[in-house]
Amino acid sequence: MSEAERPFAGGQVELAGFGSRLLAQVIDLFWLIPLSYLLGTLAALVNGGQMSAGGELMANLIGALVVLLFWVERQGTPGKLVLGLRIVDAETGGVPTIGRLVLRYVGYLVSALPLGLGYLWALWDKRRQGWHDKMAGTLVVKDPRG
Repeated sequence: MSEAERPFAGGQVELAGFGSRLLAQVIDLFWLIPLSYLLGTLAALVNGGQMSAGGELMANLIGALVVLLFWVERQGTPGKLVLGLRIVDAETGGVPTIGRLVLRYVGYLVSALPLGLGYLWALWDKRRQGWHDKMAGTLVVKDPRG
């Protein structure tokens, strides 16, 4: 068995490569940036036309909730889904708990802080995990469901 495969209850699973994960992130930017802009604009309108730090924070929180809802309901964002990827529990291969997914999102911030090193970590990690995956105990795999 290659290191790119891991046994789970349902058989073998193939880990997603760094390139496909990066492409999924780029795809997600095409819907996340306009959504954040729209939410920021709505927050500014509610605030009398002034964009405040509170409005930006609210827009970012709503964006985070949207991403988390995709992860909870679909095991991936639209970018991952288009590429046939999904997020799984690293121990069981099953659906991660909401707590793990929230920790994974917080881990995104940790992965980004040192010049993106936490994301790049997946390039040489045996299980292709970034720091956010390691923190949350998740893997990104090629979806065997097609």
